[in-house]
Amino acid sequence: MAKDFTQLGQDIVKYVGGEDNIISLAHCVTRLRFKLKDESKADKATLTGFKGVMQVLQSGGQYQVVIGNDVNDVYDAILKTTNVKAAGEEAVSAPASTGAGTEKMTIGAKLVDMISSIFMPFMGAFTGAGLLKGFLVLFTTVGWLDKASTTYTILYAAADGVFYFMPFFLAYTAGKKFGAKPFVSMALAAAMVYPNLTALYSGGEAVTFLGIPVKLISYASSVLPIIVTCYVQGKFEALLNKFIPKVVRGLFVPLLDMILLFPAALIVIGPVTDAVGNGLAAGITAALNFCPPVAGFLMAALWPVMIIFGVHWGFVPIVMNNLAVLGYDAILPLTIGCNFGIGAACLAVFFKTRNTELKETAGSAAVSAFVGGVTEPGVYGVLLKFKRPMVIMCLVNGIGGALCAIFHVSRTALIGVNLLTLPAVAAMYGPWGIVAIVISIVGSFVLTYLIGFSDKMLETEKQ
Repeated sequence: MAKDFTQLGQDIVKYVGGEDNIISLAHCVTRLRFKLKDESKADKATLTGFKGVMQVLQSGGQYQVVIGNDVNDVYDAILKTTNVKAAGEEAVSAPASTGAGTEKMTIGAKLVDMISSIFMPFMGAFTGAGLLKGFLVLFTTVGWLDKASTTYTILYAAADGVFYFMPFFLAYTAGKKFGAKPFVSMALAAAMVYPNLTALYSGGEAVTFLGIPVKLISYASSVLPIIVTCYVQGKFEALLNKFIPKVVRGLFVPLLDMILLFPAALIVIGPVTDAVGNGLAAGITAALNFCPPVAGFLMAALWPVMIIFGVHWGFVPIVMNNLAVLGYDAILPLTIGCNFGIGAACLAVFFKTRNTELKETAGSAAVSAFVGGVTEPGVYGVLLKFKRPMVIMCLVNGIGGALCAIFHVSRTALIGVNLLTLPAVAAMYGPWGIVAIVISIVGSFVLTYLIGFSDKMLETEKQ
């Protein structure tokens, strides 16, 4: 019988300040992400005490309630039984978080909020397509599939289409985020990858618009051009709405977007953001090559901490840009052992503890990390609670990251990392990626079991 999450959802809404205090609600793999008008009205202590709530965080301008694997069910229950709006459906003029006890969002917090709002809604599509890409690499490597076959062509279209037409996905979410008309944003994205325009770029001939030189770039798989275009579109449309009568806005605002904003995007925004993207990719590559062991160790060791505070979202556009500009990414492969290290540390606690409740928590958290790649249950329910296992896992994870940096482990698509995807991971990451995973599993398990945990810590926690 399916669990009913209605009461939990209603309780969460109540203790974040009620429906009137909620601007919007989104969710990721494990967290409900509220935007609140006044965070001081939320009762963090009561929320944290609810069964089904692992942790409550205030990060990136969001009030985050960590649920774990049931987050989709709780999210659906809240939307069905309350008047809370999903992110993107709230009024554009809704006030930002203010009031006593609420800190003004820093530039970094605003950036994380913007990135998560734009990329989070379609991450499932990207990871699914990326996993299919990984399996195609595996199947062609072992000779199960011929690249010249039509079967491969069809499957590769399913795997690569999301990445090739990335501007479409970004246009919709970025348009909603910046208060622009999202379907007009998608129309601008469609124009960017229109076959005739792509042919002009491939032909290499001089292109002009009303006599103005146009430096065409490849917009397929690009990230920055459409995001900046949507930002400008939001400002442009807000300006037009001040002067164009409401009765004809639906006609003239989209028209002016097309005849004024799109050429401006090709002439100015595209070339500028392309230069920024190329410079960003080159700079990160140079930084990784300057001292690979240190860069790899720090990235991998700090990655679990970044996930806790939501800072990891800041790397998403960089990774996407690397895939578009370089054709591969070498940042996230440094963290390949993270899920497995967390799972192994929880498994060590499971085997060592005699406490029935902790054994159940640690066992389910280990399965969640190993099989689903969902690590919050392990981090909040086990590792952070006793601290030492968390430190051990981070340091061991850093060793694997250092090796991945030294041997230039990379990947050509986003792909989930867990036991079920291990064959595809092996094909895409190569042998050193597997070595990093083994180091994380063995090191985290052995060290946590030997020196990272004992039931005496339970007594200390109660004091």
